[in-house]
Amino acid sequence: MGSSDAAASSRNLWRLLHYVRPYWVSFTAATVCGLIKLLIPVAVMWVVGQCVDVLAKTGAKNPLPVGVAWAQLWQYLLLGAGLMLIAPVPVYLRSAIGARAVQEVVRNLRCDLYAHMQKLSHSFFESNRSGSLTNRIIWDIESIQPFIGRAFVQMWMSIGLIVVILGYFFSRSPVLGALSLALIPFQILIQRAISWKVKKNAKAISDRLAHLAGSTQEKLAAATIVKAFTHEDDEVQRFSDDTEELVELGAKNSRLNGLNEALMQLLRMTGQLLLIGLGGWLALHHSGRVTIGVVTQFVLMQGQLYMPFDWLNEMQVLLATALGATDRIFGIFDTEPEIADRPGATAAPHFTGEIRFEQVAFTYPSAGQPVFTDLTLTVPARATVALVGPSGSGKTTVANLVNRFYDWQAGHIRIDGRDVHDYTIFSLRRQVGLVPQAPLLFSGTILDNILYGRPEATMDEVHEAARCAYADEFIDRMEDGYDTLIGERGTMLSGGQQQRISIARAFLKDPAILILDEATSALDAESEHIVQLALENLMRNRTTLVIAHRLATIRHADLIAVIDNGGVAELGTHDILVAQDGLYAALCRRQFTDGAIGVE
Repeated sequence: MGSSDAAASSRNLWRLLHYVRPYWVSFTAATVCGLIKLLIPVAVMWVVGQCVDVLAKTGAKNPLPVGVAWAQLWQYLLLGAGLMLIAPVPVYLRSAIGARAVQEVVRNLRCDLYAHMQKLSHSFFESNRSGSLTNRIIWDIESIQPFIGRAFVQMWMSIGLIVVILGYFFSRSPVLGALSLALIPFQILIQRAISWKVKKNAKAISDRLAHLAGSTQEKLAAATIVKAFTHEDDEVQRFSDDTEELVELGAKNSRLNGLNEALMQLLRMTGQLLLIGLGGWLALHHSGRVTIGVVTQFVLMQGQLYMPFDWLNEMQVLLATALGATDRIFGIFDTEPEIADRPGATAAPHFTGEIRFEQVAFTYPSAGQPVFTDLTLTVPARATVALVGPSGSGKTTVANLVNRFYDWQAGHIRIDGRDVHDYTIFSLRRQVGLVPQAPLLFSGTILDNILYGRPEATMDEVHEAARCAYADEFIDRMEDGYDTLIGERGTMLSGGQQQRISIARAFLKDPAILILDEATSALDAESEHIVQLALENLMRNRTTLVIAHRLATIRHADLIAVIDNGGVAELGTHDILVAQDGLYAALCRRQFTDGAIGVE
């Protein structure tokens, strides 16, 4: 990682603190409870040492009277029992308070990231796979969660525990205290030697998982195409190849962690033997200063002393994972929407619906060739204008510009005489309805999908929208009616039913401007007839742009604009354009094999 990358990662960690700061009281309380939780076992070990000393004194040259010994022993045992009884309280409180605070931080970060994504422009989603973006929202943020708990709770618990144990050790025997610390540098060196490899593997695993999530979601969403082209075995093999690297990386991490654990266990046992040896010698030769009970306490507490260093080492791995995740997460936060409200933009009034394209020039950000160099077209209010032209001429682009999914480089687009940049994007899109060629429905019920057009609508308005879309006839036949679950992307419905739900949703939105992206081209003849009737209802008294691939569906449009060579090549009614015998007439001849394209 270069210095600039390291600096960026550090800044992102500080940005993460912005989400933690509101919960500092909860994190502090969780830390205190956690420290008490760790100190209770240490106190019990101290009790055990005191009990050992009491028992040792009963066998000395000047033994304690049995009654006195029993009395002291029972005092320590009752103290130990009391500690054990209260031990569950800080354990529970630490988990309850700390986990809640961590979950709140994660939720806020996740919600802010999702909200920011909703503000990003159309081009962002075209250049980033949905699976990869989902991975950012779900798994990258999830991978930060352990780091937040360790960094803001367990790290301070660990430091507190180290201070308390070392303070006690050096107060009882500086020699044994120094011996307890002697092996810790070796522990740190071993862990640092191993942890950098673990961190490198952790980042590689995270990157591979992000790639796998994106490609898997993409292929699962296109399951129909995979099956239609009989590529099931190929996709299974590709998935297997992609996961093979994860297996190797995971196995390598397991081996490294196993090596670390084995070496740490060797160090601990070595330390205990050294303490017993030196402590025993001190107890025999300096019994007034070091007792058998003190040696017992040192041996027992040494394990507690090593434990925080293990946690701090684990935190380095968690930090590496968190650094990668925060870089990816805040990388999205740092992506600014390409399409934004102009300063001073106001909410649009209710449109009558006249649209004017005035010498519009537009090139997609990722393309070299311009789509439009001089698009000039007037769409009268409440008229139906069909857009036709060769594939790639820019018909769908016109719809994208009206919705301001993209901004053009030159010229103006005006609605009711005002430049659309004068309107806020939200108020503009509220008055533009879209019925795409492939209906985009969400998993849930029929009612959920219709209400997406206007969530505050009443059930009477929903029923009226469904009636106008000719959707009520099949909804009423269903056992659960409007509460029928339709599956992901509406797969439980036929294509015609899906499109009628999409039209009902547009009815409920009640837009002043309607865009139809060849909404019947993917349907059979019977479904097309019903959907066409529904569309005629929807188009009534609205400004409608029809993106047409099948020319038979737009013969009766008020105007037909032929898009070609960066602008409007021909403009007129069907009869006029056929009579001109230009590009439109040529397109008609290709589609109507019987030659029936004449003037009506």
